[in-house]
Amino acid sequence: MLRRATRVHPAGHRPTHAAAGTVTLAFDDRFRRRIQLNDDSGEPFLLDLARAVVLNDGDALELDDGTWIAVRAADEDLAEVTCATPETLARIAWHLGNRHLPVQIAGAAVRLRWDHVIVEMLQGLGADVVRLRAAFTPEAGAYAHHDH
Repeated sequence: MLRRATRVHPAGHRPTHAAAGTVTLAFDDRFRRRIQLNDDSGEPFLLDLARAVVLNDGDALELDDGTWIAVRAADEDLAEVTCATPETLARIAWHLGNRHLPVQIAGAAVRLRWDHVIVEMLQGLGADVVRLRAAFTPEAGAYAHHDH
């Protein structure tokens, strides 16, 4: 019988016993309601939540047998964008928002999924862009629910 994960515990509030493993997921797989997944050891389980939620690095999925699986954010191919002036950064942010691209704010930098066409546009607008591999957790947006 397939294990079912029916509840999410936010990072820092997960159970302290009965760990059943980990699952490492890219952002697109961390925003789901129902999907069959495999944990990091290859064992299948069904994510079966009442509604879609963003699973963050460090969250825990409670399985129907009382055990839990820790969520890890997978490293993804990202562009980290910085600018010499606040005005250039504001212009860059406007262009990214105008294209409805998911972005993550990382201090004075903006991160987004690597896309060579977008990167060329950003460089043409005066941005400095570095390619890196890191976990990607974009901003939820103004109309997102702020509960977990």
